[in-house]
Amino acid sequence: LKDCQSCLADVERQFAETQAELAHAQQHTPTNPQKSSVPPSTVHPHAKRPRQQRKNSNRKRGGQPGHSRHERPLVPPEDVTDIIPLKPDVCRRCGEPLSGDDPDPLRHQVFEIAGIRPIITEYQRHRLTCPCCGVTTTASLPDGVPTGQSGPRLTAFVALLTSYFRHSKRRAALFIESVFGIPCSVGPVTKLEKLALRAVRPCYEQMLCALPRSDVVAMDETPSKQEGAER
Repeated sequence: LKDCQSCLADVERQFAETQAELAHAQQHTPTNPQKSSVPPSTVHPHAKRPRQQRKNSNRKRGGQPGHSRHERPLVPPEDVTDIIPLKPDVCRRCGEPLSGDDPDPLRHQVFEIAGIRPIITEYQRHRLTCPCCGVTTTASLPDGVPTGQSGPRLTAFVALLTSYFRHSKRRAALFIESVFGIPCSVGPVTKLEKLALRAVRPCYEQMLCALPRSDVVAMDETPSKQEGAER
C-alpha cells in the first residue's frame, strides 16, 4: 500500500510540474498567425511584427561597400512637361561673370500632380416647333452620351473605389467631391455601382463558367464583405 501511495505521489508531482511548464510556455509563446493557429483576421494589418533576436554585428546601417546603387531613373526629356535651364551668373569663388552653356547639365526632376478639373460637357437640346402642325420636337442626345450626369470613366472610377479599394459609399462620394470637384453623395454612388455591375456582368458570367474548368486558379482567398456577409 505504501508503494502505491508513493507511486501516486510521484505521478501527481510530475503532473503538477508538467502543468507549470505548459503554463510558462504559453505565457512566453507569441500568439500570432506566423507561429500559432491564431487566424490572420485577429491581427491588425498595420501591427508591427516582433523583432527577431539577431546577433550583434559590426556592420553599419545602410548599403554596404560593393552594394550596387539603386536610384529612380530619370524621365526622358521628351516626356518632361517643362524644362527650365538654370545658369550661374558669377563665379562662386572670384565673382567673375559667367556665360556659355553646359553640354551635360545636372538634371533635377520634380514630380507634381496636375490640378484636377472635371470635364463638363453641356448638351443643349433645342425644342423646335413645326410651322405646319405645331408639334414640338426635341433634339436627341448623340449616340454614346449617357442619360445621367456621369460619364463612363467616372462610373468606372467610383466602382473601383468601392470594390477594389474597399471604400465606403460615403467616403467614395467625399473623394469625388473633394478631389475632383464633382457634386456627389451616397445616392449617386449607389446608382453608379449598379451601372458598373450591369456593364461587367457578362464578363463575370464568362469567368464563372471558365474557372471551374481551369487547372490553375491564381486568386486571393481572402474573403470580402458583401451585403453583411463574407463572400
